[in-house]
Amino acid sequence: MKWTYNIKNKFLASIVLLTLCLLVLFSNYLDRKHTQNVKNSISTLYEDRLIAENYILQMTSIIYQIREILKSDLNTFKTNAVIKLIEDFNGTYYIYSKTKLTQTEKATAVELISSLKNFEQTVLNNNFEISNTEKILFSLGKLSTIQLDESKLIMKNVEAQHATIKATSQFAFAIIIIILVVLQIIVFSGESLIPVIKPNDPRHN
Repeated sequence: MKWTYNIKNKFLASIVLLTLCLLVLFSNYLDRKHTQNVKNSISTLYEDRLIAENYILQMTSIIYQIREILKSDLNTFKTNAVIKLIEDFNGTYYIYSKTKLTQTEKATAVELISSLKNFEQTVLNNNFEISNTEKILFSLGKLSTIQLDESKLIMKNVEAQHATIKATSQFAFAIIIIILVVLQIIVFSGESLIPVIKPNDPRHN
């Protein structure tokens, strides 16, 4: 019944090879998934955090320009100059509002634009107190802090994903090694699957 033994060995070897191929494909899938996750995280970090932070810095710069104008003695031109800068602020805020905002950012952005409108009204009423800009700067500071916190969270998630995928890949690699060892044992413990052709003895001719 040697043929049944050979068939059994062939079947077992086929199962082991199939499992090996599946593990290799799974490991490749994990690598591609990790690469895609990193790309998405970098894109999010750039588009929704670094660019948003740049808009916040621009708005902050505008407010400080307004404060410098409010300190000046040119009362005749103050209102027009400040209103012009507020328009610039609103333009930058509009672009900023189109980025991906968290719920906390949205709430803080509402506070920011409300404080800006209140400040604009004080300017129209010829009230040029610098202290009227404090709430605006406070909201901008909160938005900037949120950008930093969200960036740290993104990096933390990337590191966690990397650690998980790395551990899974290492486990899959260990299984592949075990399967290769088992395959070697099957090959060397069984009889040759290829029949050996013995030459005819010329004396039998």
